[in-house]
Amino acid sequence: MVESSTNRPRVWRWIAGTLLILVSWTLVGAILTAAIAHLFQLDLKALAGSDPESRAKLSTYPTWRSASAILISFLPLLTTTLLAYRTILHKPAMGIFSETLKLNPRRIGRGALVMSGLLIATSLPDLFLNRSDYTFTFKASQFIPYLAIAAILIPMQTSAEELFYRGWIQQWLDNGRRPIWVVCLANGALFALPHLANPEVNGELFLAVIGYGATGFMFSWVSFRDRSIEISLGAHAANNLLAGLLVTSADSALPSSSIWTTPTVTWGPAAIVSVLIVPIFIWLTRKPADKVTP
Repeated sequence: MVESSTNRPRVWRWIAGTLLILVSWTLVGAILTAAIAHLFQLDLKALAGSDPESRAKLSTYPTWRSASAILISFLPLLTTTLLAYRTILHKPAMGIFSETLKLNPRRIGRGALVMSGLLIATSLPDLFLNRSDYTFTFKASQFIPYLAIAAILIPMQTSAEELFYRGWIQQWLDNGRRPIWVVCLANGALFALPHLANPEVNGELFLAVIGYGATGFMFSWVSFRDRSIEISLGAHAANNLLAGLLVTSADSALPSSSIWTTPTVTWGPAAIVSVLIVPIFIWLTRKPADKVTP
């Protein structure tokens, strides 16, 4: 979302707020994960590990329990970003969502609908043409409880990331003088960085940067264009929900009970698809009078 260059908070406020957010996310998030792991008798090392032994142990737990322990760590990112925006920047909390200080559920729904359509349209052909790469892993006894947890905690996780990257970070980057390309490229790169630690990256850093970076760029562009993060809120949630419920990889950072599973992420095609859907998503989510000045 673009913020007016007038009355911008001083740089030290952005820095202080960012440090507070990151420390809270790291420390309080770890405490919450440890608490849920203790409650569900999960091995913390297995939750945090990406080695074969950890992944094997993690697979013995009910996926809804493992996912709960991991996703709950994003709660401090959500709450502290809102708190920092209100108390450190001294701005209305709703301003991080939209310049209008209101949320339009229809725009959130549109982002989710367009993203879901694009993901299904690009995934189903491969599913039918390369059936041997997919394993049908649907089990109702696991899928139903996971669905209940995912429906609550995945939107919380994605909203937390959108508030931080497309709300907090993007408003900091956009000083009213930088071109949209600079802001969105920087935002996409910053969005990609923490995802490179995910086990599914599997050493494919360059292609993973393109894949995650393209998605971050896309969400950043529509947020800049609309002066709100409504579209990206819906799209990000839809993306992660479908990844957990429809098709996932066996080495995914987030345990899930998906209908189909692939052994690993094929990063070449994944990166190409991520780049190709950027202009389509931007076009499909536009409003009739949308105009962006480069």
